[in-house]
Amino acid sequence: MLSILIPTYNYNSFPLVEVLHKQLVAFKISFEIICIDDGSKSKLNIENQKINQLSLCSFELLEKNIGRSAIRNLLASKANYNWLLFLDADVLPKNNTFISKYLSCIKEGKKVFCGGVAYNRTPDNINLLRYKYGIKYEEIKINKRNRSPYKFFFTSNFLIPKEFFKQVQFEEILLKYGREDLLFSLDLQKRGYKVVQIENEIYHLGLDDDFTFVSKTKEAMENIIFLEKKGLLEKEHGSLLKIVSKVELIGLLKLVGNLYPFFERVAIKRKSIFYFNCLKISYLCRIKIVLNG
Repeated sequence: MLSILIPTYNYNSFPLVEVLHKQLVAFKISFEIICIDDGSKSKLNIENQKINQLSLCSFELLEKNIGRSAIRNLLASKANYNWLLFLDADVLPKNNTFISKYLSCIKEGKKVFCGGVAYNRTPDNINLLRYKYGIKYEEIKINKRNRSPYKFFFTSNFLIPKEFFKQVQFEEILLKYGREDLLFSLDLQKRGYKVVQIENEIYHLGLDDDFTFVSKTKEAMENIIFLEKKGLLEKEHGSLLKIVSKVELIGLLKLVGNLYPFFERVAIKRKSIFYFNCLKISYLCRIKIVLNG
């Protein structure tokens, strides 16, 4: 019935698998939990090996890193059941009804179900840029999510029929961090696969420090330009590309692009989402300048 697929990298996934396993066993259904480490060679994999001690659960290691998209496609290829539940490694279900809600979704028929994301209001989190970004752009109330179901598709927590996934899959030319979820949701929409947002959130736990988050975001901006050049992403699919296009049109590309180190410093210093968003636009402009010579 259900294959739960968890890609991990330098993270202890055992607590998540243990929680899921307990909920699944209670329902006496056919299931499996497959977890693969993407070549991190982390000491935390000693903990991850405990997953193999749980019934119908497996953990394996890849020798080489294959990337965020390829690891998810690999997990799906190993799945034995018709429904695939993808979860990130650094999450935990918000409620003990997590599995039961997704089992109810399966009864509704062939659609893609997104459970949503939530963040813990802890002292360690509240001053992190990643936390502030997540609260503003990811922890979205269900009514707003369902007004734009494809926009709020996140790879960290979604259920999909295996036959849908075989037609879509994740774009493996993306090797850097970021934007694989955007491409996947655009493909779902293009093929007419319905996305339904539900209240079945996971807590996002493994929040990056500010410097790591900014570094990953810059990689994601590089992916945007890469996808645009490959013809996989058009301006109408991204508000950032629209803004950069307007900046270029009025001849301010170089000026805005050269400001990205300033926006980066201020975003981190002030923990500011406003300056963080300015950084994204400025860095995109900078990439365009480099590409244009």
